[in-house]
Amino acid sequence: MQSDGENWNSLREKIIGLGERSIHKSYYPELQQQMDELKRFRTLLDQSNDAIFLLNLSSGLIADMNKSALKQLRYTRPEMLEMVISDIVISNKSNEMKKLLNELQKTDLNDKKNIITTFIKKSGDKFPVEISISKVEFSNSLYAVMVARDIKERNEAQEALRQSEEKYRILFESSPDIIVLINLKGEIIDINEAAYRAGMIPREKVIGKPFTELKVLNEKDVPKLMNLFLKLLNGASIVSEELKIADYNGKDHWIEFYPSLLMKDGMDPIVQIIAHDITERKIAEKQIKQSLKEKEVLLREIHHRVKNNLQIISSLLNLQSDFIGENYDVFRESQNRIKSMALIHEKLYKSDDLTKIDFAEYIESLVFHLFRSYSIDTNNIKLLINVEDVLFDIDTSIPCGLIINELITNSLKYAFPNGQKGEISVDLHLDGEKTILNISDNGIGLPEGIDFNSTKTLGLKLVNILVDQIDGEIEMYNDNGTTFKIKFIKVPYAQRI
Repeated sequence: MQSDGENWNSLREKIIGLGERSIHKSYYPELQQQMDELKRFRTLLDQSNDAIFLLNLSSGLIADMNKSALKQLRYTRPEMLEMVISDIVISNKSNEMKKLLNELQKTDLNDKKNIITTFIKKSGDKFPVEISISKVEFSNSLYAVMVARDIKERNEAQEALRQSEEKYRILFESSPDIIVLINLKGEIIDINEAAYRAGMIPREKVIGKPFTELKVLNEKDVPKLMNLFLKLLNGASIVSEELKIADYNGKDHWIEFYPSLLMKDGMDPIVQIIAHDITERKIAEKQIKQSLKEKEVLLREIHHRVKNNLQIISSLLNLQSDFIGENYDVFRESQNRIKSMALIHEKLYKSDDLTKIDFAEYIESLVFHLFRSYSIDTNNIKLLINVEDVLFDIDTSIPCGLIINELITNSLKYAFPNGQKGEISVDLHLDGEKTILNISDNGIGLPEGIDFNSTKTLGLKLVNILVDQIDGEIEMYNDNGTTFKIKFIKVPYAQRI
C-alpha cells in the first residue's frame, strides 16, 4: 500500500501528464503560466529560513517540505516523505502534536494555531521551534501548512537577558547605595532597599509618582535636577553632584549622586541615580574648616605679636642709642635687621595665605624703609626695583630679607660718598627652577683686594652665612660699581617641615 507521500507525488505526476496529453493547445499558455507561478512559489518557499511542511491533516504524513526543513533536520526528501510529523518531534511532545492536528480538523479553513515544541534531527540533536500551523484545502483534500522557526538563539538570548536582569536585580537590591530609576515623564519606576533604609518613602508609596512631588527634595533643587536630566538626554556626561534632602522623619541628609542614562532596545531611556549618604563627611568637613579657621586666626595673632615684639625691641634699641654716642650706626643697623624680620611677620598676618609672602611687595616696603632710615634724598640716589611676582615661605623670606637689608645698607653707607649721585637697583626673577637676586649700585665700588667671602665686616659675613642657609651661591662684580648676584632654589614649604 502506498503512503500518503507516494500518493501525493503520484497524483501530482498524473495531473501534469494528463495536462500535457489532453489539454488543447489553445489552453497550453494558461497552463504554462500556472506552472511558472508554481515554480516561482516553490522558489520563494525554498528561500525562506523557516522550515515549511505540507501535512496530511488526518494522518500527519509529511506530503512536502522546503529546503530549509531538509537543511535543519538533515534528512533527504525521500526520507522525509516516508515520515509523519511526530517522527521529528521529541517523544514527550508527539502526543501534543497529534492533539493539535486533531483540533485543527474541527476548525474552519485557514484557522491558525501556534505552539512551541522541540524538533529532533536525524543525528539526534534537539532544538526548540515555534510552530504556526493552519488548515488548507488542496485537490478536495484537507492539509495543514506548518511553518517552524528555530528559536534556539532567541531562547539563549532571552535566557542571557533573564540572567542579566536577575544579576542586576540582586545588585540593585543588595547595593549599599541608594538607587532610583526615573522615566522620561519624571516618574519613579523603581527604588532599592537602601533608599528605604536611608529614610526615603517605601517603594510601594513612590512607584509611578513624579520625583518632583517627593517631600524629600527641597523645592529649589527640583529645577537643578530637571536640568541635569536634560543634559543627560543631550549626551552630556555628569560625574557627580551633591544634594541636601530630608527623610520622611524630617532629618536632613547630604547625598552625593551619580546620574546616568540607561538605554535598552525598543524602550525609552531611563535615568538611573546612584547615591550615597555623605552627611558624616559633610559634618567632618565643616569641623575641619572651623578648626582650620581657628588655627588661622591663632597663627595670624602669633605673627602679629612677633611683629609687635620685634618692634618693641627696635624701639628699645632706639632709646638706648641716645646713650651710646659714636656707636649709633651699630644700633641703627641692628634696628633695620629687626625691622626686616618684623616686616615678614606683618606681611604674613595680612596675607590670605599664611604660608606664602608676596616678596615683590615685601622688597619695596623694606627698601623704602632703609631709605628713610638713612635719610636718603631720592633726588640724589635713585632706587630701581624690578621684581617678578614671586611667593616665598617664611624660611626663605627671612634670610632673603636680611641679605637685601645688608647689601642695600652697605650701598647706602659707602657707595656714594660726599653727596655723590647714583642708582641702586634690586632685580629678582626666576630662571627655570632657580631664583636670581641681583643687588647693584653704580657707586665707587669696594676697595681693591677685599675678598667678600672672608671679610671681617659683620654685614658681609652675615650675608655669606644667610646665603649658605638657603643653599645658594653668591658672586660679586666690582665693575662700574658693585653687583652681588645670588642664585638659589626655592624649596617647597612642605620639604622644610
